[in-house]
Amino acid sequence: MNTATEVPTVWSQLADTLYLRDSPTADFRLSGRAPFSFGRIRSTVGLPEMTQPVVGERGHIVVLQLKPIPFIEQFYGRKKVSSGPYPVGGVSAIDLTEEPAVLLPNPFDALVLYVTQAALDEVAYAHRAPRVPQLVWPQGGFDSVVHHLGQPLVSALERPLHASKIFLDHVLQALNSHFVCSYGGVRMSAPQFRGGLSSLQMRRATELLEAHLDGDIALQQVAEACELSVSHFSRAFKQTFRTPPYRWLIERRVDRARDLMTNSRLPLADIAIRCGFADQSALNRSFKRIHGVTPGIWRRGRHVAA
Repeated sequence: MNTATEVPTVWSQLADTLYLRDSPTADFRLSGRAPFSFGRIRSTVGLPEMTQPVVGERGHIVVLQLKPIPFIEQFYGRKKVSSGPYPVGGVSAIDLTEEPAVLLPNPFDALVLYVTQAALDEVAYAHRAPRVPQLVWPQGGFDSVVHHLGQPLVSALERPLHASKIFLDHVLQALNSHFVCSYGGVRMSAPQFRGGLSSLQMRRATELLEAHLDGDIALQQVAEACELSVSHFSRAFKQTFRTPPYRWLIERRVDRARDLMTNSRLPLADIAIRCGFADQSALNRSFKRIHGVTPGIWRRGRHVAA
C-alpha cells in the first residue's frame, strides 16, 4: 500500500466503530493505488451493538452491498433514517457531517467509496451544473450503475497488481459523475468546451502516458500536465483519440508487445512484464481483444509466413 499519501481519518473511524481492527472475523482492505478512495469491509459476524457515530468528518461515503443484509438500521445522530433488509447491489449515500451510526447484527460485506465534496464540485463545474452539497438516494436501494462500476474496484482490491491506477481513476470519475447526476438531482449539460486536446496537450499527455506504460500514474497528474481539470481532460482526450486514456495506454502496451514478439525471442511472460502487463494472462486478454488471436498464435503465424 502506498504510504506516501496520508490516509483520510474517516477510514480509521470506520475501522474502529465497525470493530474491524485486529478482528479474526473481519477483513478490511483499502485501496492504495487510487489514494484511499475506496475499500472493502466485511465480517462473518454481526456487530454486538449500535456503533459509535463517525464524527468530525466531511464529504460522503457511498456503501455498495456485496452480500444481502437481512436487517440493518442506520442513524444520523440519534435519528433513525432507515431500517430493514438491504439487497446485493443496495446502495447507501451517507453524509458524514450527519454523524452516522449503524445497528448491524448480521454479517456484512460491502464496498465503501469515500467521496469528497471537492470531487463532486469538479464534476459539477465541468458541466456548468449547480453545486451538489447532498447526495440523495433511498438508503439500501438497488443501483445497477454503482453495482456494475463497483465490480472492477472489488477486483482491484483482491488483485491490486491487475488494475492500473489510471483505470481506477477512470472508474471513480464515472462514479462521481453518476453521483452528481443521479444522487444530486442535476441534469448534466454538454461539457463546456469544444474540440479536443491541442497539439501541445496531446504531446504532453502521450509522453507522460508512454513513460508510465504500466498505468501507474494518476489521471489527475496527466490532466494537470495539460493544465486541465480531470473531467475536462478525460473528455478532451477521448474526443481527440476516440478512446479513453486507459484504453489508449493498453493499445500502446499491445503495440510494444507486438514489436518485441516480432524482433526478439523473448518468452511471452517476459514480454508481458516489459510492456506493463501484470502477467502473461493479462497480455493474452488484451492482445486477443485487439487482434482477435492470442499472442502465441499471432507469433507462430509470423514464423510460418517468414
